[in-house]
Amino acid sequence: MKETIYLFDGSAYIFRAFYATPRLTNSDGFPTNALYGFTRMCLKFLRDTAPGHAVMVFDAGQKTFRNELYEEYKANRDECPEDLKPQMPYFRDVSRALGFPVVELPGYEADDVIGTLARALRSLDYSVVIVSADKDLMQLVSDQVSMWDTMRDKHYDRDAVREKLGVYPEQVIDYLAIAGDSSDNVPGLKGAGPKTAIQLIEGYGSVENILSSAAEIAEDKSIRSRKKIAEMLETGRELLELSKQLVTICTDAPLELIELAAESDGEHEDENFSHMNGVHNADHLLRSIEFHGLRTEELSELVEKFDFHSLFQDFEIQKHSSSKPTLEKDYQLILTPDFDSWLTRFREQKEISLDLETTSLDVHEAKIVGIAVCWDETEAFYIPCGHHERVQEQLSSEYVLNAIRDVVESAEVKKIGQNLKYDTQVFLTHGVHLRGVWFDTMVAAYLLHPDTGGYGLSNLAKEYLGYTMLEYSEVVSDGADFRQVSLERALEYAAEDAHITWLLYRKLETLIAENGLEKVCYEVESPLVEVLSSIEHVGIGLNVAFLNEMNESVSAQLQALEQKIYEAADCEFNINSPKQLGEVLFEKLGIPTEGVKKTKTGYSTNQAVLEQIQDEHPVPALILEYRGLHKLKSTYLESLPKEVSPVTGRVHTRLNQTIAATGRLSSSEPNLQNIPIQTPLGRQVRRAFVPSEGSLFIAADYSQIELRLLAHLSGDEVLIQAFHEGYDIHERTAREVLGISEGVEVTPEDRRLGKTLNFGIVYGMSGFRLAKELGIPVAEGTAYIEAYFGRYPRVREYFQHVEEQMEKTGEVRTLLGRRRIVHEIEVGVRDKNFVKRAAMNAPLQGSAADLIKMAMIRMAQLIESEQLPLTMVLQVHDELLFELQMDGLGMLDVERFKNLIAREMEGVLPLQVPLVVGVASGSNWEEAHA
Repeated sequence: MKETIYLFDGSAYIFRAFYATPRLTNSDGFPTNALYGFTRMCLKFLRDTAPGHAVMVFDAGQKTFRNELYEEYKANRDECPEDLKPQMPYFRDVSRALGFPVVELPGYEADDVIGTLARALRSLDYSVVIVSADKDLMQLVSDQVSMWDTMRDKHYDRDAVREKLGVYPEQVIDYLAIAGDSSDNVPGLKGAGPKTAIQLIEGYGSVENILSSAAEIAEDKSIRSRKKIAEMLETGRELLELSKQLVTICTDAPLELIELAAESDGEHEDENFSHMNGVHNADHLLRSIEFHGLRTEELSELVEKFDFHSLFQDFEIQKHSSSKPTLEKDYQLILTPDFDSWLTRFREQKEISLDLETTSLDVHEAKIVGIAVCWDETEAFYIPCGHHERVQEQLSSEYVLNAIRDVVESAEVKKIGQNLKYDTQVFLTHGVHLRGVWFDTMVAAYLLHPDTGGYGLSNLAKEYLGYTMLEYSEVVSDGADFRQVSLERALEYAAEDAHITWLLYRKLETLIAENGLEKVCYEVESPLVEVLSSIEHVGIGLNVAFLNEMNESVSAQLQALEQKIYEAADCEFNINSPKQLGEVLFEKLGIPTEGVKKTKTGYSTNQAVLEQIQDEHPVPALILEYRGLHKLKSTYLESLPKEVSPVTGRVHTRLNQTIAATGRLSSSEPNLQNIPIQTPLGRQVRRAFVPSEGSLFIAADYSQIELRLLAHLSGDEVLIQAFHEGYDIHERTAREVLGISEGVEVTPEDRRLGKTLNFGIVYGMSGFRLAKELGIPVAEGTAYIEAYFGRYPRVREYFQHVEEQMEKTGEVRTLLGRRRIVHEIEVGVRDKNFVKRAAMNAPLQGSAADLIKMAMIRMAQLIESEQLPLTMVLQVHDELLFELQMDGLGMLDVERFKNLIAREMEGVLPLQVPLVVGVASGSNWEEAHA
């Protein structure tokens, strides 16, 4: 039997571990989730496999030969996540401590090292297993080389690759070249996705044969969009050939360098190690990738450093100081005979932890499968009401909900939960209004550490209780839902959720009090959960027909722009190809290249470059217009209609409480906060958002809230007076700074300076940045900032005070006590000026966030108590959007409600300056935008 040698794709597994493991930090606040997941995954692999030969391969983190071929290769990848950056240097150390030889080769990707090793080992007649899930590596699979996705425990031989991709391993290169790869920015063949790639390969073979068969393909009725594909084969030949080069894994990287890199980590040294005339000694190769076994001392140091104590017991690594905390548990399954006695106890409680088990994450489609409840340190309960097992012993969800309705809907009974916004909406879908939200552990953890992210229940259990929870994936099989889980297993999982949430509540409520966060927790964030649940659940109307018309119009504009670009350039080319565009701009049209970055494949054509050269020729400006329209089309016109719920016919964005460290709410799925309003066409998108039939929109927007807060917090008399006298604050600032007397008109340019200064000061703008914004000399920009502080001296004093407090306490606070911790902002951020700006701005932006949240709570309470015909449907930045049901109402009533909303929002918190709310109404969002 052949020995098996394992080639571990370390770089890919770093990211898989990062996204699969909830946020973790050690006792110093250092993020550790990726390191924990990576280490645990490797230990499990070693325990299950006990390899004799295994090597851990990483990307060298430098540009490779592919960047020489194509400047844009992987250019679209996001920045490394901030929490992952500081962890990156330690994966090599962990791998070595686990006993892996570690290899990385400058100029090559990890795939190339794996490919080279696989080829060499295959020639030595060894069985090779590539430990990875990366489809690119499937081109290496053969009779002697297989792949193993350890996370899904899926093995890939030739037939499995065919089943996965639709092609055999030897066809994978052509498949990837045609289909392209958005993650690596490999262009592929425009218009040809995976299905077309499979059709072309099955009919015509390799990329080279396909290119030579364009005319035949144009007549092949089995090929989808055959005419377009044939056309693209003619015009996109260069990109397709390039794509094949990019996706082809190099299998002849310098093997001697790979062996040397691996041997440098090994315990076996050989002074006679040599490579004569490129002939490699098989013994040396095998010795260089020999698995060394756990280096317990080194591993223990790392585990101690990162607080991975549970790993010792989980994988039987000896360390006397390590122990895995255990919980005293009394979990009880509540079936039909037990329910009445349980219900009696349930109704006696003043505080309860609740958690729903459902069939879906979509709150409008989710069916309740069971309800978990806890109210003490050891005891927790699970009431199944939708499992497929032992159906006769379960009560129906309708019966259970009716029985517990009085407690769930009572504001007097305090509700505790993890991400209660979800449970609240599921209850609403089933006709039950959960009231009395008192403590959400996810929100509380966010308030304690707003910059660290990752507030999932499993992570919080590890961080605050030192406890490892049962995961959903361990209970529910792929393709199944919670209904298929056995009652015993469901009890273990669901009751643990409610129990851990209760224990976290007891732990976190103490920390909230110790850190002075009671007001923002109990008066803002907790009551806001119910408000956000209602907004998300109600959703907002979307005029899909209007967007479709816009999409057709923009498509026509894009086509017209293409022709304009071709005419202006006097040639046709691929507008979306940076290389071709660069050639047209700087070679054919001869636009000066002074100050334009030169790359190895041509000149850069990013937005900054195009803006820099747009006065030199019509083409750059046309390209900028084209790109703007293309982004509008793909991001909004085509995407928004897909977000309409098939159940409600409305769009249900998520308003996230625990994402933005500033305290602001963020919007996702879809993001309705970033709809462009700078251009008329962008503003048109807002016209697609419409109220329910028979209703009208009312939009209410705080005016210059952060500047008003700056006046209040700084106590600057001049600034406060300006707001009290109702001045145009930007005009007033221009007068003050530029010395413009009252009788002289302030020009639009002067007012722009005042506005840029006002908002720039709030966000810590430097003289250099102001100069860049206004197109003036740096010295002049610095002089303007000094003049501003000279006119508003208390503002300078305020920022100096904030900086002193930041240095003294390591944190900053809002009006209501919301905080940001400076060292947590710093994690993964290289720009220390950014850290300072973020901290200095936090009291202003965070206080503004507190104000809008308080306004939301106030309006929600007023609407419910007075039974007003108003529904809050959206919050964006400093704006609230309401639907007013017009049944029996006239325009005088509309004005009355507009005045009511303005009055309530303006009175939400007394300040030294008046709060001002602009209110408008209309039949769509744009029309109602104040």
